[in-house]
Amino acid sequence: SLSLGNAGLERLLGEKEHMEAEPAKWWTYETLVRDLAYVRAACHESAGKVHFCTSAAELEAAYSAGAVALTADVQNSNFIGPDFDRLETVYWLGVRRIQVTYNDANAAGHGCMEDFDGGLTKWGHRLVAAMNDLGMIADTGHCKPQTVIDVAKASRKPMTCSHAGLSSISAANPRTQTDEAIKAVAKTGGVFGVVAVPSAINNTDWCTVADLVNNIDAAVKVVGEDHVGFGSDFVMSAALEEIFTAPEWSADRAAAVKTSGAVWPFSDGHAGFENNGGYRNLTRGLVAKGYSDEAIRKIMGGNFLRVFREVVG
Repeated sequence: SLSLGNAGLERLLGEKEHMEAEPAKWWTYETLVRDLAYVRAACHESAGKVHFCTSAAELEAAYSAGAVALTADVQNSNFIGPDFDRLETVYWLGVRRIQVTYNDANAAGHGCMEDFDGGLTKWGHRLVAAMNDLGMIADTGHCKPQTVIDVAKASRKPMTCSHAGLSSISAANPRTQTDEAIKAVAKTGGVFGVVAVPSAINNTDWCTVADLVNNIDAAVKVVGEDHVGFGSDFVMSAALEEIFTAPEWSADRAAAVKTSGAVWPFSDGHAGFENNGGYRNLTRGLVAKGYSDEAIRKIMGGNFLRVFREVVG
């Protein structure tokens, strides 16, 4: 899944100075629509190498054709603003998953960087209900634990926490989830995605694939193999300085998630998973951990595909 509507894909150019990414461009409706047009045009121009997918059948067709399959998501519901009709508009433009909050609290709920966790708001309940009706996945990757639990209670369909660590392993890191929240996700039939960023795995800039496998294994012990996947959260094109133009990434927030800035992109600090070639190493690690072929297929994407099929169609 490709995260859109941040500062704008065409603005994230790896620049450390004279950046086109600006705080005012993050999470706006205009930025999200521009990103959707940008990605759909790029897929069209790829001569079949990259497919923009809005259904499980299209994902499976792309796989069968040997093409790259993209689905669109956005990591904040702020773009809706005062016009709730924007939710249905972006659905028809191709968005199939929306993260309820990013780092800060918004109209829907409370993000992971907040000191207080007030859970899902009334507006947030309206949002989750509308997403259920449309066939969009409610995601909670950056939410506070109580907000995750409230989304799970509100949702009539499976939901996800697409990319987070485990509080049981990295308790001091706000980009983690409690066992209670992870169980709530699973109770909906949903999936908890273990993030691959080193700082959320072991609170440093460095980790190994074995560390990621241990985190995945810990999550499986909490909710079982049917409800665990992984979400790398790797950013390989943008400069860290561009990411930090987001209003929700101040220096103190970066310090809170144990990101020193010494290693960028994050993947450079993940031994064995420095780039997309690392997926095979994750498979090898799960084999070495004793997981069956069936369980590995679930963790490596099968569980997320099941949720996509059940919610999106």
